[in-house]
Amino acid sequence: MKSKLSLLFFSLSILLLMIITVAEPLPPIENYKIVLVWSSFGSELEAALIEPDPQSGVGYSLSGSVPGETPNGYVSSSGDISTSPEISKEIFTIKRFKTGIYQIWVKNKFIEEGFGDDDFFGNDEDVFSNSRAQVEFYDNDRLVKSISIKPDALGMVWLAAEFDGLSKTITEVNETYPKLRAIYGMAIDAVNGSSLESALVIVKNRDTKETVGRAVTDTSGRFTITVDHGRYVVYIGKKQYISDRFNIDVLNDFPRSVYAVLTKIIPPQDYRIILTWDRYPIDVDAHLRGPHPGNADFHIYWNRRTQIKGKKFLDCDDTSSFGPETMTIYGLDHGIYRYSVHNYSGRNLSSGDALSRGNITVRLYNGDQLLKEYRMPPGTVGNYWKVFEVDGDSGKIRDISQSGFESDPEKL
Repeated sequence: MKSKLSLLFFSLSILLLMIITVAEPLPPIENYKIVLVWSSFGSELEAALIEPDPQSGVGYSLSGSVPGETPNGYVSSSGDISTSPEISKEIFTIKRFKTGIYQIWVKNKFIEEGFGDDDFFGNDEDVFSNSRAQVEFYDNDRLVKSISIKPDALGMVWLAAEFDGLSKTITEVNETYPKLRAIYGMAIDAVNGSSLESALVIVKNRDTKETVGRAVTDTSGRFTITVDHGRYVVYIGKKQYISDRFNIDVLNDFPRSVYAVLTKIIPPQDYRIILTWDRYPIDVDAHLRGPHPGNADFHIYWNRRTQIKGKKFLDCDDTSSFGPETMTIYGLDHGIYRYSVHNYSGRNLSSGDALSRGNITVRLYNGDQLLKEYRMPPGTVGNYWKVFEVDGDSGKIRDISQSGFESDPEKL
């Protein structure tokens, strides 16, 4: 009897698993092609498509130089299908899109393999600029965008574009980098958005705890540290500023970037809120509501810059990706302060999780310390996110984390 019950239970479990599996629909079948074309004379390139993985955050890298496909079979590569000695071509075909951001990288193989800087091949500038490389995007055989490498491009690798797997929105990046397997970064001031020179950068391996690189930011606030494949933590600090740290995984050959927004130490009665995000969405806005002594409660955002106690609370407003949007509360008053984030570029959306896929990060500082860091959970539906409240009397912080849809910024 027990064996029959066990068999029945096992059969029902298998049936339930099949029902659950069938209930999860696959993305629709597409006919989307990405084509890299370049001049073979004096240059040798190789494309790579990075397929997003929202769960792990680590995308799969598919080479364009050899025939293959991603493990899920959603994307295939043609390999080199050159039809003449002068022109080379590689094609990626996307049969099903995943949610997330795809990247199209192109390697300068001559420099990688040590053929640069000689009389025949020229230097790295000659190889990339002579390639006349183009990346073309086709949806059902219709050309929707073409990106050409800049005439003065130099380096070992070219990030041509990023595109959203949900909306198919293509963003031209068109940036080249001098090194593979490197961490590039920039440090800026949270209040005025200016670059921070002479900030110290230290990179440690998260597994071995070994320091693998050090750098000091240049006059433009930038730095580069070459690393091997691995998992790293990047520390960035500067005198009179509150230091920050970032976890960075370099698991394929392509560079990773760090965008560090540092705030100066502020008086102990003040609070500073810094909002940052990735390339998508393009324009994200911070909203702060709170008490205005002797007046109705204030609502401060880009279109309402009311001064409170003679000071402006909105320090920095960014409208073109990454941030920062910075607000400072100069001393708490009786009442409740509420902070929210709005996808202004997606304000007319009524469905989807585009905002949550933008690595929305909010940091709350007080005096010389980071009090709280919030990250909008990926997959959260909504074009706004109510993040936290601060009690003006006690200073107590209450997490909210509510989301929804609203087209009118005035109603946030």
